[in-house]
Amino acid sequence: MVSQLFAENGLSKLDTPLAKIAVPLLVFGAIFGGWKASQYYRQATATLPDAQPSDGDCMLWFVGSSSIHRWTSLDRDMTPWKVRNRGINSATLSDIIPRFANIRPAREGRPQAIILYVGENDIAESVPVRTVVRQLATLLDLRTHLLGDVPVLLLSAKPSPGRAKFLPDQRLFNLAAQRLIPHAQRVYYGDITTPLLVNGRMGDNYQPDGVHMNPRGYRIWVKVVRARLKDMLPSETINRCAPGS
Repeated sequence: MVSQLFAENGLSKLDTPLAKIAVPLLVFGAIFGGWKASQYYRQATATLPDAQPSDGDCMLWFVGSSSIHRWTSLDRDMTPWKVRNRGINSATLSDIIPRFANIRPAREGRPQAIILYVGENDIAESVPVRTVVRQLATLLDLRTHLLGDVPVLLLSAKPSPGRAKFLPDQRLFNLAAQRLIPHAQRVYYGDITTPLLVNGRMGDNYQPDGVHMNPRGYRIWVKVVRARLKDMLPSETINRCAPGS
């Protein structure tokens, strides 16, 4: 259980009075404060990387920060799905949102799903968790405006040795994100935190920088993503796009 694993790392339990108060407040602020801001971001001109015309209906977009951008084996890892790596190195939500606001669905198509990894860099730059959750809500709102009900798989903020001091804020962000999801349309949660912890500690899943995934770490991500896609998408879509997966 995630709460037990974090407790073994010396972190406070998920059911502390502080968490019980803080998480609902974060979610309330996101729902009623962040979603209306989406129009502001459309003033930007840049878009997400790999803004190519769609070449099929079995496409997945992987959107997020450097943990997505550096996933160089993504094509092989997700075969037979077609994938677009739309990650941006070192990006925060403030970098991603205006680019997402300028996608052109008529040209770029609509993916079967978006796999989203955001928030870790924001927290590492000391952005308050309430702000990160509010910006996440804005991004999810933009998805609805631009792509309708295309489902989103939000991956949890991962633990990493190089950013161990941020684990409490990552934990709070993950909790708030899970509380936010029921208020959004077709958004799902992918827990990559638990499998990245071995006996309550971080395993050998990281590059020498102590932050980014090595191939072993990405294999864990692939397992989570594939399993959640099967839960999220209609069986006929899975059978057509990823038979035997």
